[in-house]
Amino acid sequence: MGLRGNLRRLERNASEDLASFILEDGSRHYYDPASGELFLHAMACVRAQHHGEPFPEPPETIEALTRARDRGAALEHVAGDTFPYDRQPLIERGELVPRSMVAGREPTREGHGLHGS
Repeated sequence: MGLRGNLRRLERNASEDLASFILEDGSRHYYDPASGELFLHAMACVRAQHHGEPFPEPPETIEALTRARDRGAALEHVAGDTFPYDRQPLIERGELVPRSMVAGREPTREGHGLHGS
């Protein structure tokens, strides 16, 4: 087996427990759906919003959603009920727009908040 075949086998073995989605450039973004990273980010966003602060920087998987070939499908697989960004701008424009997660508090737009292509 050549180098390319060995590389594919290693990649396949390394990604067995990972989920993935295809990016605009044809590459794949792999992530661990059981990691809790996305939930912890959502809770950090709730905390920040509660204190009137900008959302923290999103984890790599959320950033990758902005570059997904099919953002709607990728979002369906990645995001749960606690997804802290407005889904429509993400699907339509690849933009991360904070959504209100705390009653009576709108997300702040200073610093972090708007991302995408």
